[in-house]
Amino acid sequence: MNYELITIEKQGKIATISLNTPKNLNALNVANLTELYSALKECEDDSIRVIIFTAKGKLFSSGGNVKEFMNAIKAGTATQKIGDIAEILHKCAEKIMTLGKPVIGKIRGGAYGAGLNLVLCCDLVYAEEDAIFDEAFANVGLSIDGSGSYTIPRMIGMKKAKEFFWLGKITAKKAEKWGLINKAVPKDELDQVVESVAQKLADHPPLNIINTKKLLNMTFLNTIKQQLDAERQIQMEVAASEDFEEGVTAFFEKRKPLFKGK
Repeated sequence: MNYELITIEKQGKIATISLNTPKNLNALNVANLTELYSALKECEDDSIRVIIFTAKGKLFSSGGNVKEFMNAIKAGTATQKIGDIAEILHKCAEKIMTLGKPVIGKIRGGAYGAGLNLVLCCDLVYAEEDAIFDEAFANVGLSIDGSGSYTIPRMIGMKKAKEFFWLGKITAKKAEKWGLINKAVPKDELDQVVESVAQKLADHPPLNIINTKKLLNMTFLNTIKQQLDAERQIQMEVAASEDFEEGVTAFFEKRKPLFKGK
């Protein structure tokens, strides 16, 4: 697919997907979210081990495209407009959370509303220390989307989640303290930090990545018995893999293992 509203760059095992409409602060709509979903699907290829999700320009995303909202209100099509955006937004959110490889969010400037909730779906998130996060939905009288009502209470607890949704902006440093992101770093170190993490994960055993992610996605829905059964079953399946044999062999041969995801 030819992308006009996002970019995708592949270097070795790492793919970087960037929102690319900086003139409107990477506002989200059906068009760029459709391209994002296609790029995420493209990265399902086994040659890609890690995805970095970021954006061009000074701000990760301002959230939903408010100009389009106004046009839809005037045309009497607001319900359909919001429904269409939420449908593709939620497909992107689910894809990020269920992809069998790590997705790293890299935030410059800040992230708002749906843009924030989308990037928080990533497995790991790093941001400039002066970045601003704002749920922003209350500013336009809208309710939450982008999985924020699902992911955020699980990350920071119900009381903090309500504070965040209702009382507005926080800094990246506070987001780190609360547990919303992994680390707030100085602006000139963000690329280096994310690249270092991505390279480490690119060499990580792919079966460990996919199954750890699968098990953690189950954990809030399962009983302890169900979770233990899932751990046992998945571990037994992986025990038959080439990667398990390679890892154990490399341990005894005192060398770095070469994992293939098989």
